[in-house]
Amino acid sequence: MNYVRFNLKIDTNDITERVYNLTEKWISRSQEYPFFTLGRSAYLDGQTPEYIKDIRYDNALILGEFGDLHERALQTLEEYFHEPINLSWDLRCPGFHIFPSDPVFIVKDIAGNWHKDLPHETLFLGSEDPYTFTIPIEQPASGAGIDYLDKYCQMQHIPYEKGGMILHDGTAFHRIAGLKEYVPNEYRITMQGHLIRRKGRLEAFW
Repeated sequence: MNYVRFNLKIDTNDITERVYNLTEKWISRSQEYPFFTLGRSAYLDGQTPEYIKDIRYDNALILGEFGDLHERALQTLEEYFHEPINLSWDLRCPGFHIFPSDPVFIVKDIAGNWHKDLPHETLFLGSEDPYTFTIPIEQPASGAGIDYLDKYCQMQHIPYEKGGMILHDGTAFHRIAGLKEYVPNEYRITMQGHLIRRKGRLEAFW
């Protein structure tokens, strides 16, 4: 997997607290283990009416609470790509994955599903310049990260760094790395987003 790291120099403790303050807005995504999102995404909701329903309200809520984080992320990406990057009101703005620590992750050795990132295909956005970015906000003491398969189909691991950002094109098979050690009251929180070029402009979405 070809990827780039950035240091956003953000206050992750403050952002984590703001995510906690919106607990009533978290959306449960699994009946087997604790997994929530703050916001909706193409890969979970893109083929359902919920992706479009209340999109302006939900985007306004997330940007109202985390607009400074979105601004910092987009500014960093703009400097890297040397062009403006926009948010569009017909697409969901970048949101959050939230995984509370739970023994089930250890007992059942649960990790994410192997996949490629194809949200642009799910939403029929074209295929020009797709990218994925992840910003680790909070993570267990034992760490968090991405597993991926290299060209020899060997599993490799990219560790997260709180307050950083990882950008990649999503074409390598990858997954959310499993929890290494259960410690009560820990969380894995990341901001998740994608890029795609529409009508000549790069846009960020989820």
